[in-house]
Amino acid sequence: MDLPNTKHNQIIFSLQQSDDLVIHDHPYLISFHQEDHTHDEHLSMVDGMCKTRKRAGCRASSKPTLGSTCGGGDGEDDQTQKKMVHREIERQRRQEMSQLYASLRGLLPIEFVKGNRSVSDHMNQAVHYIKQKEESIKEISTKRDRLKKPFDTNESSMNQLSNTVSVKFCNGGVEILINSCSIEEGFALSQVLDAVMEEGLNIVSCSSTKVNNRLLHSIRSEVSEKAFIDPLMLQQRLVLVANTQSNFI
Repeated sequence: MDLPNTKHNQIIFSLQQSDDLVIHDHPYLISFHQEDHTHDEHLSMVDGMCKTRKRAGCRASSKPTLGSTCGGGDGEDDQTQKKMVHREIERQRRQEMSQLYASLRGLLPIEFVKGNRSVSDHMNQAVHYIKQKEESIKEISTKRDRLKKPFDTNESSMNQLSNTVSVKFCNGGVEILINSCSIEEGFALSQVLDAVMEEGLNIVSCSSTKVNNRLLHSIRSEVSEKAFIDPLMLQQRLVLVANTQSNFI
């Protein structure tokens, strides 16, 4: 409110806690003492400062600190290291595959590689080549089995004979091979030697070897000047002598 502009009027209005108006002798000084209001303002100011600090702390916590920055850097380094390892493994794998492809091309015949440049073409040609080889192996196996049957039959027939004889010329003389019966049955070798000498042959050596419970006799002889030897006729005579004599030596 407006105070009267009077020089001699010196009035001080003071409001105490009891809200009573107190007049003091001070020149134009009005004082309103409200202790409760000042205390509330102080508390409000302190509370506001606390809230401000809390908000500042939240903003500070949202920003990466030095420690968190270092930790993030370690994570990025780990990811980079993993990528490098993965790239190295992939590079080695591709290099090994290239070497295998080159080795495969080297194994294929030229007619399977000529005109085919892509890897897929080489793989298809390799599969075709393998199938072709499998068919060839089957055909060869069939032929082998077919050719073995007569041989097995002849071998079994020869085994049915007690003794077999073969005669051939060798080094200016005659070599006689006799595959005799088992040792238990015995073989009259002396009768065969007598037949050889009767044909005009001079016996040089005679040896016997045991083979699969049978005896293989090798007789080497020389032909005299007056003798005429027919290997086929001599073989037939010795077969007859060897298989008609079943006595021991």
